[in-house]
Amino acid sequence: MLSRDGELEKEFKRITWSFMDPHSTGKARTCEDCHTSAKTVGLGYGSLTYLGHGQWHFESAEREKSDLLGLDFPLSAVTDLNGKVFVNFSRKDLRAFTPEEIKRILRVGLCLPCHKDFSDPVMKNWKPGLTCPVFKENNSN
Repeated sequence: MLSRDGELEKEFKRITWSFMDPHSTGKARTCEDCHTSAKTVGLGYGSLTYLGHGQWHFESAEREKSDLLGLDFPLSAVTDLNGKVFVNFSRKDLRAFTPEEIKRILRVGLCLPCHKDFSDPVMKNWKPGLTCPVFKENNSN
């Protein structure tokens, strides 16, 4: 923070995120909104590319640093694909998704263009490691 004279008084290098529960009894978002969104899984604004064999690439739409705020990560990011967490959380029982959780969430998103929701038999009988003939690869978790 700057004083009235423009001098640096305090600085911070972390952001604190508060609680949010995305799953509820009412429909608020589509499956695609969460399972295909880099922002929703905590990576921030940008584009995700599936590289195959369970590997993803994320390209941030923001600067890697915020010089104005003194942050060394994109402002909308909570974590990265390697599991580095950039923010604090307002409660001890909150955390960012792990890299494995992010991969599992996004893996479901790969199926959504063909299998829209849980009324589809594939989604009703979903099992981890389920392979898809469209992607033609083994265990693409």
